[in-house]
Amino acid sequence: MTYDLMVLVAPTVDMTDAAAQKNMVTKLVGNEKLVKEITSLGKKTLGYPIKKHTEATYLLATLEGTVKVGDITKKAKIMDEVVRFLLTAHE
Repeated sequence: MTYDLMVLVAPTVDMTDAAAQKNMVTKLVGNEKLVKEITSLGKKTLGYPIKKHTEATYLLATLEGTVKVGDITKKAKIMDEVVRFLLTAHE
């Protein structure tokens, strides 16, 4: 199964380095082998404040394999650097 994971990262976290981006997505997903590609869409202004942030860095990751949505949701709620995330499945 193929998934797209969009992660909004807090602006206080430096996401200019590819290794930092991969580390962030891997911490969230829990398995480095699932991550096939990561694209940084850059830092953008949010339409409304989320968790007191007015901007965030957008990361789009392509995942392949079996993903545990419950685990990702729990980790995203715990991680302060994750402002918001969206996981969608390809059919």
